[in-house]
Amino acid sequence: MRIQLLLTGLLSTSLLFAQRAAVPPTGQQILDRYVKVTGGKAAYDKVKSVTMLGTMEIKGQNVRGEMKMYRIDGGKYYTVVDLPGVGKQEDGSDGTTVWDKTVLGPRLKTGDEKFLAACATGAMSEYQRTATEQDKCYSKTEYSGEETIAGKVYQKVTLTPKLGKPEVQYFDKVSGLLRRTRMILPSPMGEVPIVMVIEEYKTIDGIVTPVKLVNQMGPMEMEMSFSSVRFNEKLPGTLFELPPEIQALVEAEKKPTP
Repeated sequence: MRIQLLLTGLLSTSLLFAQRAAVPPTGQQILDRYVKVTGGKAAYDKVKSVTMLGTMEIKGQNVRGEMKMYRIDGGKYYTVVDLPGVGKQEDGSDGTTVWDKTVLGPRLKTGDEKFLAACATGAMSEYQRTATEQDKCYSKTEYSGEETIAGKVYQKVTLTPKLGKPEVQYFDKVSGLLRRTRMILPSPMGEVPIVMVIEEYKTIDGIVTPVKLVNQMGPMEMEMSFSSVRFNEKLPGTLFELPPEIQALVEAEKKPTP
């Protein structure tokens, strides 16, 4: 009788553990784990400015150039990429106006494009907005199951922005690190499907930071590799001022239509 009772107890305990193991995590739990394994919210909150210097390369086309990214709290950022044979591209925000300037000319971003670029205002939001400023950008966070890619198991989280199309993020089930994001971004040429793959992280001032990324847009791949990432470096305010061409567009929008 005692053996039977013992076996019954063990069976009940095993069933309980099996039921617990079968309960999937929530999307929020996966995001919270990501924050924890990459340094914690307190570490993120200490960062008031980010400077990232590196290169951008269009794979398979022998095109490679310098890339600089600057961001400070308040939604102010400036990025410049200079690709030989392609041209110089700049984009930024002074905290209010969101813009870009390419070989096609200067342009103000509006609608979904502006919202997705400016919804998060923290210095770390370039890569961490889903984890640290989720409420500002997204209306829904959902666990979307698991997927195995190249032998690794990923937990998927679908995030629905307040403006724009849902994006799916893939977190390594073992490490908890974000490894890829599948999204559809608005652009002057229409909606552009993009898969962003984070190939390498590096610990900088206690924060596990992405330093090598590959953006896949159809047959084209663009690799961004950062050799220098610095937090809380003092940046001049003039860096985030609107260029004259952009300021002219802003002034033109203020004029009443005849």
